[in-house]
Amino acid sequence: MRHLKAGIIFLLTLLAFAGYTPQDVYNPQQVTRLALTLAMTEGRLDIDDYAALTVDLAEHEGHFYADKPPGLSLLAVPAVALTRHLLGAPTGVLDREQFPLAMIAAVLSTVGLLAALATSVLYLLCRRLGVPDAAALFAAAALALGTPFFGWSTAFFAHAATGSLLLLALALTVWSRGRVGAWIPPVLGLLLGFTLTMDLVAAPAVAVIALYYLFGERERLLARLAGASLGGVAGLLPLLVYNQMVFGSPFTLGYSQVVGFEGMKQGLFGLTVPDPIVIGEVLFGLHRGLLPLAPVLLLLPLGWLRMGQRPDLRSLAAVTLGVALCFLLVNASYFYWDGGSSTGPRHLVGMLPVLAVVLAFAWPRTAAGRAGALALLGVSVLISAACAATYMFADVRFPAPFFDPILDVIVFEGAWVRVLNTMVPAAGFAVLATLRERPSGLQRDQLAA
Repeated sequence: MRHLKAGIIFLLTLLAFAGYTPQDVYNPQQVTRLALTLAMTEGRLDIDDYAALTVDLAEHEGHFYADKPPGLSLLAVPAVALTRHLLGAPTGVLDREQFPLAMIAAVLSTVGLLAALATSVLYLLCRRLGVPDAAALFAAAALALGTPFFGWSTAFFAHAATGSLLLLALALTVWSRGRVGAWIPPVLGLLLGFTLTMDLVAAPAVAVIALYYLFGERERLLARLAGASLGGVAGLLPLLVYNQMVFGSPFTLGYSQVVGFEGMKQGLFGLTVPDPIVIGEVLFGLHRGLLPLAPVLLLLPLGWLRMGQRPDLRSLAAVTLGVALCFLLVNASYFYWDGGSSTGPRHLVGMLPVLAVVLAFAWPRTAAGRAGALALLGVSVLISAACAATYMFADVRFPAPFFDPILDVIVFEGAWVRVLNTMVPAAGFAVLATLRERPSGLQRDQLAA
């Protein structure tokens, strides 16, 4: 039953993401990534054809290239190539009718697909860790529908996809405990390595999960290290090859050739020292704060407390906290910490799938507590749906984007109709909560006569 539920969760969340895809098609970062995908379908790597549509560029030897790591663009190549073929435009610059269709294909085949998969795996992981079915469903619904993960799963940005791969790697690590399988270390390494090919900012979090895997068990440490390292190199290979082909060195990044954005020249590509004020803003502020957009995350301390009370879960609790701190400190160190045009702190989205594991343990044990938790979830879902239905790229000049322009558009321009799209997957989660697992044959034999 739980695997059937996981499959339904996958379909529900993919449906939810599809309902709001694409976001602003001509957002510069999306254009840059899709331009690289389109170039790859033609056997090129420069994005000269679309350079006039974006400011996120790297310039090298008279050509323009994407300044982002190539992983997400590479994943989108099959779907975008098929879309171009169906549109009858296998080569050349796409027009204003074709470009949005290519964007939809790119988002749903990469970010949306990975985010839906991560949500279903989250449910299975929580059940494996021993939480009740209702708690696992609560965590999955909160991640997919009640946090900024929702809106960023409908955009051609790497944040949600990065968090999804981190969650898959963490789930594989937990599942592998006590198992011997030669395929596990290289697959885990591949997941973590390719995460960096999509998003180098995730490097500290990748290191935390890698260490958790390597030192969570003492058996076969060298074999697991060798296998994971081999897989990690394979996952990083597309990035190294891309850098070599474009910039003449596997270790030269697009960020080092960025056009404009002088702040990227400070420290390590814009990373300096964490600013406590920024930490407060990205957690609590109305401008870019996470908690005002996802009040359900207020339950996280309770989840960590309960995990810490179980000796078998303390290391996992430390890993989830470590991943959160990695993203938080990197965001607080970044010159462009507010993410430019962004609804909420987009640089923190990568930690949300891992934190959703903690939410499962925060599921209250009393009826009153559960009613309160569901109320928080309901408010969070409405907020997330409102953001996804209107502006995921709120201009940096808005001091409190949720109230202006998002709420204004919802109330005065009728965008509340689009918010209702979320009610279908939300109702699906509610129906799943009413389905009880049938006991296995062994369990039935143990029931009282």
